[in-house]
Amino acid sequence: MAVHDFFIPRGVFYGPGALARLGTEAARLGRKALVVTGSASLRGGGGLGRVLGGLRENGVAALLFEGVEADPSTETVDRGTKEALAAGCDMVVAVGGGSALDAGKAIAGVATNGGPARDYLHGKEIERPPLPCVAVPTTAGTGSEVTKNAVITDRAEGVKRSIRHRLLIPAAAVVDPELTYTLPPAVTAATGMDALAQLIEPYVSRRSTPLTDALALHGIALVGRCLARAVRDGRDAGARAGMSLASLLSGMALANAGLGAAHALSHPLGARFAVPHGLGCAILLPRVMSFNAAFAAGKYARVAEALGADVRGLDAASGAEKAAELVAALSAEIGIPAGLSTFGVTERDIPAIAREARGSSLDGNPVAADEGALAGILRAAL
Repeated sequence: MAVHDFFIPRGVFYGPGALARLGTEAARLGRKALVVTGSASLRGGGGLGRVLGGLRENGVAALLFEGVEADPSTETVDRGTKEALAAGCDMVVAVGGGSALDAGKAIAGVATNGGPARDYLHGKEIERPPLPCVAVPTTAGTGSEVTKNAVITDRAEGVKRSIRHRLLIPAAAVVDPELTYTLPPAVTAATGMDALAQLIEPYVSRRSTPLTDALALHGIALVGRCLARAVRDGRDAGARAGMSLASLLSGMALANAGLGAAHALSHPLGARFAVPHGLGCAILLPRVMSFNAAFAAGKYARVAEALGADVRGLDAASGAEKAAELVAALSAEIGIPAGLSTFGVTERDIPAIAREARGSSLDGNPVAADEGALAGILRAAL
């Protein structure tokens, strides 16, 4: 049997009320934190006050770095790094959606390795341990709290890439479903479908392992049972807990097994057309599954079963087709746009998008996908 690597944070705290553990965990890691957050919604919902209060009660001073944008830029990372170093911060607490968590991880890495952040998107390596980082997700979708990736945008070149290193895995992840209760339905839908893509793609990845397979299948089943409920009723505690766990499992799966063509294509779509990452993945995923079906039919059939389908009597190919249909039906049920044309993508844009869809995500896809194949997936997704 092969030897498989598996990496997660040293501490993972999950469940309703887990935010109460933040202060004590942070106090083990440092004395002054740069608190990295996104929009003002965290402040308005009371979550930011709980974060700052928990740090203060445990003797951890905080410098607030607010306003991280969707698809954080290298400029944002550089600004946060400068503030952290000037204030003598010895740790980072990143609180928010995937953008805030990615920005926090990148700031932690650049602070100890030297900037500018842009260099790390173009080949510079993380060599020194980053500032300790505690990641606190407020959405149920990205799994960034347990991954080694920080997705950052180089606006000068119009590209979105990952700073990726094992050292960027946060020191601790605090996953409290209660922080997701106020998410609007549209955000719940988009981030939830991102989680589903991050479970299905690692499950069929060429780098999948028995550990990641088990996590992915459990997470897929949770999405099938909980996502539509969470979209319909944001105060459904069981659905919110299920989706927070599914997202956490998706991060563990993707960090150790990689992703696939849906994620590879979503990055140039985000950079060129500002397609929100979760929506891009949701639209692309069933088309990618259909493209991959002949090479991962048995696993896709098990995806269909995890999503609640009765696949008894179906051959693997029919089960795989059922899985793609179920993913598309779930997207439609929760209000995901039907195609990429909603965002202004046209036939003439396809060659450039396909050309720019490169990187490690494609390495895990169960079958090699060249530019022609990627173009075909994009046409099917228009």
